[in-house]
Amino acid sequence: MTVRILANNEREALLELLDGWDVGDGWRGRDFFDRLVGEDDGENVWIAEADGRLAACLQIFPRRLRVYGQGVPTGGIGSVYTDPAKRRSGLATALLEAAVENMKKRGFELSLLFSPRTRFYEERGWQAWNGQRAILRRKPSWNGTTVPEGLEVVPFEPSLLPAIRDLYEAYSGQRPGTAVRDERDWATSLRLAGNPDEEFRVALEAGQPVAYVRAIRLNEALTIAELGRLETAAEALAVLLDGLLGERDPDPLTGGRQSSAEFRTAALVPSFDDLPLIVALEHRDLTSAPVDDATVMLRCLNVPAVAGRLDVSLFPDESESGFLQRILPPDHFVFWPADRF
Repeated sequence: MTVRILANNEREALLELLDGWDVGDGWRGRDFFDRLVGEDDGENVWIAEADGRLAACLQIFPRRLRVYGQGVPTGGIGSVYTDPAKRRSGLATALLEAAVENMKKRGFELSLLFSPRTRFYEERGWQAWNGQRAILRRKPSWNGTTVPEGLEVVPFEPSLLPAIRDLYEAYSGQRPGTAVRDERDWATSLRLAGNPDEEFRVALEAGQPVAYVRAIRLNEALTIAELGRLETAAEALAVLLDGLLGERDPDPLTGGRQSSAEFRTAALVPSFDDLPLIVALEHRDLTSAPVDDATVMLRCLNVPAVAGRLDVSLFPDESESGFLQRILPPDHFVFWPADRF
């Protein structure tokens, strides 16, 4: 077995390997991962060779997670796949060990991944970060979306991005775990968030964006990929969410796999700690119910570095788990699917 970085001339072989992954949502494996591998800068895609051929792979996705207002360098772990014929032979474990050493050398201080295989990753150093999401549904009394006078709902266009970035900082900047984005990060998010399509709606007051919502199809469900608003715009954001639950004809997010009416009966919201928004939704005959999220996993790669960056003291005999729980409580952790990998 050999573990190393993918060579430039091996991309096609890697995509052939990943084509065996049934990723769902109507994707062929090679098409889904072709977009992600295209983000590599030459040091983030790792492969394991067995019997002279590619047998397993893993990709590191650089992100900066917001903790105490600071952007902490974080290595996202994704695209972890092993040829079914080579599973249970230690390939994935060897890749993870190599990726961790590489991330430490490059100055990553945290690692983040999403997987239902929590036991597998816990045995290899990551911790389950069991937070909550919410399911948004219409009440039987719901009569469709109404837009108040003075509010306009428009599709996103690039000219709106500077204002959207300001909204993102105002809203997501208060939520630990969200990604700190520069211009390149925004471009990556806009390019990769769709699955393959994204519905991105913006609420305008006097021609200026005051709220926005991004929605995708994820695991066959309507999912809020990200949202944001001004402090005074809870009603505007409620209008946008309300509108997502209305039937479309045609509906670009269904992929033709189910009716728009069925698909839009509910929406999964990654974070729902916005009380004014919850109240505004109730006034629109929409309800929210919490659901557990058991797929998020975190690992601290360098506790002293994180503590120094955040200017916090380590408690005597404090474990890595206890430290992480203190700086990134699971019930306050937010990572938007718009930054997913």
